[in-house]
Amino acid sequence: MQRDKYALSCLSEQSVTSRSLTSLAVYYSRMAEQNESRAENPPTLATKDERRESKTVFAIREVIKPLYSKDHRISITADSVIRALKRDLELDTTNTGSSNTDWDWSRPFQTRWRFTKLPLIYMTHLERAAPTAFQQLRNQHFDISNKLYLQCLTSPLKPLSNLGLSGSTFFHTDGPSSNCGLLVKSINRAFEYEFMHEELLPAYLQYIEENPGADTLLTRITDVLWSADLTLGQALNVSPRHYMVMVDVLGDIKAIEDAKKWDLKPSGFFEPTRDLIPDVVKSEATKSGLADALDANIRVKLTKIQFESLKRIIERDTSFLERKEVVDYSLLLGRFPASSSPPPPIGLGLATVSDHVSHGLSRIKHILHVADPGQLPTGDDLARGVLSSDGKWIYRFSIVDFLWNVNKLVPTVMRTAGKVLPDQTITTEPARYRKAFLEMIEEYVDVEEGH
Repeated sequence: MQRDKYALSCLSEQSVTSRSLTSLAVYYSRMAEQNESRAENPPTLATKDERRESKTVFAIREVIKPLYSKDHRISITADSVIRALKRDLELDTTNTGSSNTDWDWSRPFQTRWRFTKLPLIYMTHLERAAPTAFQQLRNQHFDISNKLYLQCLTSPLKPLSNLGLSGSTFFHTDGPSSNCGLLVKSINRAFEYEFMHEELLPAYLQYIEENPGADTLLTRITDVLWSADLTLGQALNVSPRHYMVMVDVLGDIKAIEDAKKWDLKPSGFFEPTRDLIPDVVKSEATKSGLADALDANIRVKLTKIQFESLKRIIERDTSFLERKEVVDYSLLLGRFPASSSPPPPIGLGLATVSDHVSHGLSRIKHILHVADPGQLPTGDDLARGVLSSDGKWIYRFSIVDFLWNVNKLVPTVMRTAGKVLPDQTITTEPARYRKAFLEMIEEYVDVEEGH
């Protein structure tokens, strides 16, 4: 402050002399030298208290920072999921009880207050829903033993991104040996996990039992996890309470050269994020969440018998979804070069020579684990992979994302609000959506006559 007063006094009307101007020049020259010295030698904290306070703030920041980092959240969440899935599986407990009827499907909506769990942000104590029923499903219909299931869970979960617009968290685990692994998806929206527990899962378990050998293309659900503990993370909406575990039909398809996947929905419906937003303002993440459509020069080449089997299974599966009043589901299509020998999904690998002989496969086809173009494919075959009619590709199919029930509150509000817009996949009627879905299958498949 004294320096500033001196500078001002030099500029006052009474002191504007040659001497004062010289003094002012010397003053600013010294100030410039001091500034350069400070830049080369930054000042240290003046007192021990200030230095101690700086170290304390830094230490606190280093402790708190991981709690809000993405890597920390993913690591803790993945660990919670893995611990829940591995719990009790080390004991080969083959329970023959019918837990689909014994299980109380209202349990996942119960809330439990525990003081030790309340402060948790990302760590969650997860439990299995209908554990015996899903174990029977894995063992008897999906051909996944407890030992094989555990092998999938020995590797850490890997996070996946850009798999849609629902806000769900996705994880992937590598499969044992040469098999594809598992997908874990968080179910964040209340209307979806309410429908999942109250209506879908009991009917899904019964539907699979009515179609022995999993003769279906519906996603193979191997487990459902939920948490009853109320935590800080759940209150802040950063820690989901519900997860679905599924067989990963496509595996690491990006690692296979020339392989590609599509998430197909009927293209005749209005899609706001596709039809209203200009391409220049769409982010890549948003684009990746939109339903794919096959280009005009790409078609699924099947024999007549393959197409008839595909159509039969999809008609039956979509009839089930229509009865549950579900819309907005999609067909997951994977296309692999026939020479790539993609690993089979877990539970769908043909393990022995007798298996290959009984399936009537030639040497190259049993190496590829694909169904012969001339044999009637089952749902297992279509999920494992069928050889294209021209012998160039292997196709895998699965129906995914069937949690949008039109009678839940949010979908009902959106249907009402959406009446001012053209028909959308989430506002249409289940019967109309199914009809458009079947027409899409007809449009995308080229059937080779004579087979």
